[in-house]
Amino acid sequence: MLANIKKHILGIPDEETIWSELRKNGILSTFIGLVTVSLALFHIITSYVGQLEAFQHRATHLLVILVLVFLSSIEKRIKDVHKSSGQKWLISLDILFALLAAVSLYYTFTNSTVLPLRAGNPNTYDIIIGGIILFLTIEAARRHVGLGIVIVSVFFLFYVYAGPWFPGFLSHAPFTIGEIINIQYLDLEGIWGSPLGASASFVIVFLIFAGLLIETGILDVFMDFSMKLVGKSVGGPAKVAIVSSTLVGMVNGTAVGNALLTGQVSIPIMKKMGYKPPFAAAVEAAASTGGQVMPPIMGSAAFIIAMFLGISYNEVCKAALVPALLWFFSLYVIVHLEARKWNLKQLTDEDHANLPSWGYLFQRSYLAVPMIVLILIMVMGFSEVRAGFWGIISLLAVSLIRKETRFTLKSLCAGLKSGVQMAFSVTTACACAGIIVGCVMQSGLGYTLSTSLVEIAKGNALILLPLVMITALVLGTGMMTVGVYIIVSVLLIPAMTSMGLHTLGSHLFAFYFGILCNITPPVATAAYGAAGIAETSPWSTGVAAFKLAIPIFCVPYVFIFQPALLLDGTLSQILFTVITTFAGVFCFDVAITGYLFRRCKVVERAIFVIAGIALIFPSFKVSLLGIVLFAIAFAIQKFLKLENAVSYS
Repeated sequence: MLANIKKHILGIPDEETIWSELRKNGILSTFIGLVTVSLALFHIITSYVGQLEAFQHRATHLLVILVLVFLSSIEKRIKDVHKSSGQKWLISLDILFALLAAVSLYYTFTNSTVLPLRAGNPNTYDIIIGGIILFLTIEAARRHVGLGIVIVSVFFLFYVYAGPWFPGFLSHAPFTIGEIINIQYLDLEGIWGSPLGASASFVIVFLIFAGLLIETGILDVFMDFSMKLVGKSVGGPAKVAIVSSTLVGMVNGTAVGNALLTGQVSIPIMKKMGYKPPFAAAVEAAASTGGQVMPPIMGSAAFIIAMFLGISYNEVCKAALVPALLWFFSLYVIVHLEARKWNLKQLTDEDHANLPSWGYLFQRSYLAVPMIVLILIMVMGFSEVRAGFWGIISLLAVSLIRKETRFTLKSLCAGLKSGVQMAFSVTTACACAGIIVGCVMQSGLGYTLSTSLVEIAKGNALILLPLVMITALVLGTGMMTVGVYIIVSVLLIPAMTSMGLHTLGSHLFAFYFGILCNITPPVATAAYGAAGIAETSPWSTGVAAFKLAIPIFCVPYVFIFQPALLLDGTLSQILFTVITTFAGVFCFDVAITGYLFRRCKVVERAIFVIAGIALIFPSFKVSLLGIVLFAIAFAIQKFLKLENAVSYS
């Protein structure tokens, strides 16, 4: 009765009509698109003309993204409102969050020149707005990063507040809520700190570049090129996953995203050719996770490493290059040996004939020019921000060469929107990492924990490094690599460097194990994502992916003790270390698969393991012994294969 009065007498539509109109009406989607594209253009323009003052620039970046996060959630829930009545109150909550984010943006931006001056003496409005921003940031991170970083962020905020309640060296002087918000909101040591600074300056520009590049169709070129290059070789389908994930990982720095993207093509092909579903999914997961260590994007963490150490991004990429190549070399060898061991098929002539010709792929190779331009500009010594800008400009220019890659207004906006949406998770993760860093600095935990760890390890790096590794793997449960790296770098890396370990190597050590958690059970997110495509057990896939990555787990230990692997040393040191490490990883690959020229006996596998350990050991004499053992094991395999071949003929 009341509904009829509202509808027919007062002219007010009923609730269901309102939701129906909202679903059909594209006003909200259009508004979100305009804000998203505007933010992308803001970052592109400021990357050339110069960025705003740090506080203002970072606040604009984060708070606009918070508005977009909650508006995007409203848009999604409106589409699903007819499926569940519970969506309606969630929409109301999202509207409230979006309005609070908008109010916080207005207050912070209009007061950006005076807020830093009030550090140490915040007024009531500062504390209220600061508290709102902390809450909204953590809630946005929960939605786009995962529960792990939320738990860690809330714990550290509580730790700063309740310091006296903690035992031993963890105890510290108490801080009021106002004092905590003062550091977090009015100072550049909290939420606006260097992690968010990296996200707001060059990470976002690179992600916009990646979004536009993907819109040109370069991912299809990468997949076709990979299948054309290695599809007909031994273990071809699995090698396609490795090569394509390497290439795609250069522009898409998320392990799960990479696995879901390239796995849609590679996993069905592997299953068709006889690969067991868990192994097929594991190969894709391990290769996609490796995409995070492949320059130039490197899961966005390379930018943070460079900022923390005050070095150029080029130096980080140069240091990470050989370990990244080792990652894919190891996987490539394993899938080759597994294919030989089980006599698995490669792509058929018919499959290969359906692929584009080399001539067509060569015609589309111009799409790689912007990536080359981006890298060359950084090599020439220009800033990462400027390199990102010219990378985008060169991309827009080369897209004009062919009609199918030429940007329309719709595809241009889609590319810009895609880049900003990729930044949702990175930005909220960096903001939460800033919260954690601010808490560590305010409580003094960084110094006390570092000192205590050195005492526990008694100055022995072989005791400390496994602690760092385990911490990174545990923190990586449900948390982005960027967040894991930042937390470990603040809490544990000071202890590593105080022992005299290589500074950049220490940071890359934390970075690598923050990545490896993606394929380490029990929560191997990349493996579980790939398992969904393969329609197989997530646990079996996670275990298989972990097994594939065992040789890769050794690599960080090599470069922490032998920085020559990071291309830091004399030419002779670098050459010897690189060669012996590749040989050592090869030995581990043979031991894991149990096959080289034929199936290995237990003793042979043991010899390969010992040879691998000796080859990567930081001693010239021990490495020489490893070379001898490798040669012996190789010869035994080759000789016995020939002997067996004669006896069976």
